[in-house]
Amino acid sequence: MSQPLKWNEFRSAHKGTPSKELSSLWNEYKEGIYIFPTQSKDAEAEVSQDEVVTENSGREIEEEQKPELTGKAKILELCKEYERALKNLERWGDRFTEEQHAEAQARLTTIAKTTSPKGYKCTPTDSWKLWLGPTSECLLINTTRGVAFTVKRSWWSKHYQNTIYVDRELLNDGKLIWSEIQRYASTDSYLPRSPVVGVECKLPRSVKEIQLRGGQAQDL
Repeated sequence: MSQPLKWNEFRSAHKGTPSKELSSLWNEYKEGIYIFPTQSKDAEAEVSQDEVVTENSGREIEEEQKPELTGKAKILELCKEYERALKNLERWGDRFTEEQHAEAQARLTTIAKTTSPKGYKCTPTDSWKLWLGPTSECLLINTTRGVAFTVKRSWWSKHYQNTIYVDRELLNDGKLIWSEIQRYASTDSYLPRSPVVGVECKLPRSVKEIQLRGGQAQDL
């Protein structure tokens, strides 16, 4: 196994990155969850291929050091991995090779299928509710199917900020959200990750999709 990079080496491989973002990436690298983006020729000269630490290698190291997880604990770990992988893909996806991009997407799909509640199937006309608490984490509930997801405010703003077919509720206290999470978790209907856009959540995202759903609703 190659030796891990030292701080100065890691910093040199990310020239031009703002210091705050660089610190965050360094923490992810130390935890073994950071995927290096595709390097330019100049960067490749500073960081050789055998020094690149991938998310998969970090996961293998972690699994060697702890007992195998089962049940809800395993689902929780997979959901954490899903959010980390999604974050990496969104941040560095445009710099990935086709192979890296395909591998990341395949991993996300596998985790989604593994963690999704049994029998869960979303339709475009499902009803949704969004609980916005005092932190960045929100609770998104498919009230038609009785399944809840934890999502970040940034995720919601990026994918569904302008949708109209959702009941939004702003809460000053996070206790009610936690209580609702516990209720859904007790029936294995809660996932501590964001839903797969267009698959596990089919809320309309554009004016055209909103108009289409409006026509569908009138036909039902």
